[in-house]
Amino acid sequence: MIRSNEHSNEELSEKLKDRTEFITFHQSFGYEDFIEGFRPDENGQIRLQSGIFKRICERARENKEQNYYLVIDEINRGNISKIFGELITLIEEDKRDIYEVTLPYSKEPFHVPSNLYIIGTMNSTDKSIALIDVALRRRFTFVKMEPNANLIDYSKARDLFIRLNEYLKEKLGEDYQIGHSYFMKVHCDDDLDFVIEYKIKPMLEEYFYGDNEGLNGVLKILERVDSEEPENDE
Repeated sequence: MIRSNEHSNEELSEKLKDRTEFITFHQSFGYEDFIEGFRPDENGQIRLQSGIFKRICERARENKEQNYYLVIDEINRGNISKIFGELITLIEEDKRDIYEVTLPYSKEPFHVPSNLYIIGTMNSTDKSIALIDVALRRRFTFVKMEPNANLIDYSKARDLFIRLNEYLKEKLGEDYQIGHSYFMKVHCDDDLDFVIEYKIKPMLEEYFYGDNEGLNGVLKILERVDSEEPENDE
């Protein structure tokens, strides 16, 4: 078992470094970027080049004793059918290492190894999530990450976090709750003031656009923080 301390975390990070790739999907991202396609090289010549998914699959197949990880941030912002192409079927668990397809550019047979884990992240408040939910539901295991007040050390920030999310959950629904990451690096009142003014307020104004009553209610919660006594960082 790996102990939860700074030294072991650094060791774990170093071990995973060569077996992990991180990428962000966006509207212009396509099959040629993800699987393979013809791209100019450093000499300006057009050549067939492997994309990030094909490269990590090849590495995973060469080292079956180790697990490999592809982390896709904002997975719902990409055109899934355009990016995965014919490989959308091969990422299913029961088709790994068994079924293969012929890639259209290289004409090579290709399969997805079972020791490659694809981890996609998305924001549940993003309306585009509905467009991919059906396509990916049976191919991915979905885990909902709930806001966790225990990860916030500074007590005033933690109290604000809890009050805000209680209000947002009641007025807008649980998907609109604020994540704990906004407050995890808050260690004093100055940090908290900065987060409120430049991160939380703009987001709340967007949430309650056109709803003055709702906005006034949530701003009163923020005003309570300003009126509280400064707190020493413990």
